[in-house]
Parts: sequence; C-alpha cells; structure tokens
Amino acid sequence: MQLPAKGTGQGDTSASTPHEVNSKELLGNSGQLVIHHEQRRYVLRRTKNGKLILNA
Repeated sequence: MQLPAKGTGQGDTSASTPHEVNSKELLGNSGQLVIHHEQRRYVLRRTKNGKLILNA
C-alpha cells in the first residue's frame, strides 16, 4: 500500500503537515502501544501479518 504524497491534502484535515512516526518506534519490541484518550484506553498492536489494529 502506498501512502499519499506529502502536501496532497489527502487525509489531512489541517493546514500543517502531519507528524510522521515509524510504527517500530511506537510499538517497540512488544508490538503494542497503549494510548489514553479522553478517559479511554486504546491498544494499538501489530498482528502476525504485519497489520495494525486499534482496540478500545
């Protein structure tokens, strides 16, 4: 899958360039990242097939 080129406006709801982070930096060796957002806990994880899943 190819990401849209920077500056195309696709998927960008703001006027500024979105912050980009490599998933390996976020998920680390565990393959998971816990996100706390508006008093809810979300888990972003990498599947065996290399996909990303976000669960509440």
